[in-house]
Amino acid sequence: MKLERLFEVKESKLFAISGESISTEGKAYPVKWSDVENGVEEYNEDFLAKLRDDLKALEEKNQFVFIEPSFDKNAGYEQFTAAMKHTARRIKDCVSVIGFAIPAEVLENKAFYIEELSAKHQQYCFFCKQNAGTDVVLY
Repeated sequence: MKLERLFEVKESKLFAISGESISTEGKAYPVKWSDVENGVEEYNEDFLAKLRDDLKALEEKNQFVFIEPSFDKNAGYEQFTAAMKHTARRIKDCVSVIGFAIPAEVLENKAFYIEELSAKHQQYCFFCKQNAGTDVVLY
C-alpha cells in the first residue's frame, strides 16, 4: 500500500503539498530502538502493533508526527537502520507519519538511512536536530 505524499521539504523547511508552511515543533513521536528490537533482527511485534494503533488514533484526529527514534543500544548504524526500516514496514499505512528523525549517531551515514527507509516509503520526509537541538534540518 503506497501512501500519497502529504508533505515536502523545500529549502530545509516543511510544507504541506498544498503549499502551506508547517512547523516541526511538537511533532516528534519518540520511539526507543530498544523497544523495537529485542535482539539482532528480533523485533517486538507487540510494541510495533501498539505504535501503529497510536499512530492510527492520531490520524483520526488529523494530527501528524515525525517518528523520533532514540539510538539507545550498543550496536552499529546498520542494525539500527534495519530496526527502523522494520518499524516503517509495520506502520506503512499510517497517514499520520510525516517521516523519521535522523539520530546524531546516524548522521555520518544519513544517506544510507534515508535510502533504506525511503525505499518503500517515498512519502517520508527526514529531519535531524543540530546545535543542541535548537535547529532542525529537513531532508
